[in-house]
Amino acid sequence: MGTEGKHIFTIAEMSKSAIFPPEQVFKCKDFDFLLTIGGHLVEGHAEYSILMDVLKELGEREFTIKENLEPATERTVPFKATFSVESNLDEFNEKIKEHDPYFGMMPYHFFVFGKLNTWGIYIAEFPTVNIIGCKPHLVDKFRGVFKIKGNGYDELEAFLDQEFTSAKGPEMKENFLFNYRLIKTHHNN
Repeated sequence: MGTEGKHIFTIAEMSKSAIFPPEQVFKCKDFDFLLTIGGHLVEGHAEYSILMDVLKELGEREFTIKENLEPATERTVPFKATFSVESNLDEFNEKIKEHDPYFGMMPYHFFVFGKLNTWGIYIAEFPTVNIIGCKPHLVDKFRGVFKIKGNGYDELEAFLDQEFTSAKGPEMKENFLFNYRLIKTHHNN
């Protein structure tokens, strides 16, 4: 078990050396990766509750959200908050709004992690997706929480094409797909 998320993610001490997708932000080489649309950790109260149930099942008692500071930011200390797995979405949103009153409207990136080294979630501003990294035996649990088919790429392919084409170019999309081992899955699970 690790602390501060450094057992799951590559977390820079200074914003000028921070990395962001399409680069690989996860350290664990044996993780599988799933995608879901971003902008928030979850899509409502029910999904938050299901996520908390899964985290409890895994043995987590709390989880942390920590900002991945952009190099252009003037702040030197990232936002960080820890939540009990007994918390609800209203409590989560209230704490986040202390940092960002319009959560999802500012260009922030966040690491989400617990004490275990078996899972992590990266809330990316660009592309606007959540990247769930977990040990292979946990993939179905996280698919269930976020209602993901396959690894989520098929459902987000057009969105990712638009994000990468309009902002950064096709080579960045190729890097993203390579780094997170995302290919067309054509799975129906």
